Amino acid sequence: MKRAALSLALAAGACRQQEAPAAWRDTSPHTVTFVTVAPGVKLEALDWGGTGPNLVFLSGLQDVAHGFDDFAPQFTDHFHVVAITRRGYGASTQTPGGYDLATRVQDLTAALDSLNVAKAILVGHSMAGDELTAFAGAHPDRVLGLVYFDAAYDHSVLGPLIGDYPQQPPSAADSASPKALQHYLLTTFGMLIPEAQLRAIEVFDATGHLRSDVTPATVDSQMLAGAGHPDYSRVHAPALSIDAVVDSAPQLFPRWKTFNDSTRAVARRFTAAIAAWGTGQRALFKKGMPSARVVELHGANHYVFYSNRAQVVREMRSFLGGL
Repeated sequence: MKRAALSLALAAGACRQQEAPAAWRDTSPHTVTFVTVAPGVKLEALDWGGTGPNLVFLSGLQDVAHGFDDFAPQFTDHFHVVAITRRGYGASTQTPGGYDLATRVQDLTAALDSLNVAKAILVGHSMAGDELTAFAGAHPDRVLGLVYFDAAYDHSVLGPLIGDYPQQPPSAADSASPKALQHYLLTTFGMLIPEAQLRAIEVFDATGHLRSDVTPATVDSQMLAGAGHPDYSRVHAPALSIDAVVDSAPQLFPRWKTFNDSTRAVARRFTAAIAAWGTGQRALFKKGMPSARVVELHGANHYVFYSNRAQVVREMRSFLGGL
């Protein structure tokens, strides 16, 4: 969904010009390092500090560690908080291959080793749920707990589903600056994306206009093709899953009132398909991990840690306090 939206924004803003914007800097209180996980492959790691058990955030498809810039720092009161950007995205190394789940788990293992993280609580958004489940199954001695942010799903069938998402072309002004793009994504798709992430996944010219994606769509395709199927039977760590439950088309489409009949029909079909997929996937997770705590948030956005921030923080602190 987000890939299509950003591609449309690129086309819309290709010819617009303005004076260079003022200098921007990332104000999130983290340090940035790069860890080697394979020959010629380095991953970006953000460290917000803090003392206590390691709390490691992993981002979803097309996203990077900076997506947690406005959320992760609040946990440094009781945890050492870090986030890792997987290969192919943001400032991490792009490679021709290596986006299958097995390699992603190898990368995560090597990154944790390089960061001297022997054991951790893993927090994953969206497609990072694949890595949480697979890593916990392969390295049970290294996992203190798992937190899934709308992530406990089988993503191997997601490609055809998101391909049917109705297009909502941006205006030319929507790609005029990172702030404009951020507003477009929020008002059109309900996605609150930190500006630092947008600057990490997109290329903006000297005037601030969006020019290209950092990561080609072929990488996304490889990620989806190599997703595999979650094997919950191998996971024995305590787990919390916080899910966004899709109840209606307007929930997914903030601009529903502006849609014509044709677009509404496409949106309804997409909503029905994604809702059915989610219902089935949540049932499989509950069956596979019956001891896990599952929180279903009706009316929430896929980015549950922003759309329902207060409730997510409460649920996380309650869960983490019991580990």
